[in-house]
Amino acid sequence: MSDTDARTRAVEWFVLLASGNATPQERRDWAAWHAADPAHQVEWDRVERVQRMMSGVPADLASPALRRPAPRRRQLLKSVAAAGTAGVLGYGLWQGTEGSLTAAWFADHRTATGEQHRLALSDGSVVVMNTATALDVRFDRQWRALRLHEGEVFIETASALGADVGGNGARDPRPLVVETRFGRVRALGTRFLLRLEDQHLNVAVMDSAVEIRGSNGAVRRLDAGQQVGVDDVGIGRVEPIAADLSAWTGGSLIVDNARLGDVIVELDRYRRGRLGCDPRVSELRVSGAFPVLDVDRALAALEATLPVRVDRANAYWATVRPRGA
Repeated sequence: MSDTDARTRAVEWFVLLASGNATPQERRDWAAWHAADPAHQVEWDRVERVQRMMSGVPADLASPALRRPAPRRRQLLKSVAAAGTAGVLGYGLWQGTEGSLTAAWFADHRTATGEQHRLALSDGSVVVMNTATALDVRFDRQWRALRLHEGEVFIETASALGADVGGNGARDPRPLVVETRFGRVRALGTRFLLRLEDQHLNVAVMDSAVEIRGSNGAVRRLDAGQQVGVDDVGIGRVEPIAADLSAWTGGSLIVDNARLGDVIVELDRYRRGRLGCDPRVSELRVSGAFPVLDVDRALAALEATLPVRVDRANAYWATVRPRGA
């Protein structure tokens, strides 16, 4: 059974057992399936991990779609099983899975909100994953392929690190590419950053260069010190990168005369729930370095230096307001 078949079956088993309608024989069949192959255990663990993640979402913040009445069992089995296989196929089949939320849930590598992770790839490349990021990795004889479903990554290729030289002195000939729903980025021996948002992908190059191929077929080379946005329309205007763009890899948000509203939007990415900013203070200017992995400490620093206070309605909902308001 292929990984895709095992994943589909794991989702089907989970829906059946969670429905409460499984018969004793079906439970025995599940136990036999689970024990039959280590791959089955891997996919079952993946499904359970997604379930635990969703169970941890506070009820008042959960998507309304998660609170709708459950569909009939046959419909649920069909839709969830189909979704469970989206975005987890080989590199050549990734193009048909753009925008799949379930694909992000089932990604090979994930970081939670407020978490970062350093991932060492088998070729010697290194990927630093920022908060709320989902990434698939598929290496084969022809490609070193990554799929970024959501979030932000900083990639140091093996070439940039001098780590992909084999015993015969030759570098790995397989292209290293990152697929996203807005297009493909091919590394040309480099350090670069990708940030995937709802409406666009931002590509920034720190060393060497990358080749960008948009979903509309447009192609552009991006060199060190440059960044560009990519969306459904195409590749945007090239701009210089800010020196602190990758400061998050060291755990910091560094700003110089930035709007407080923009700083709060950025800190919100690292905090579970919702962090908002009152329009009355959103235009205040902020400079400094703030810890992204300890948002409460960052907020305390803002309270100490600006005429603001943090109004916490509960553990998940906070708003920065004028002091005394």
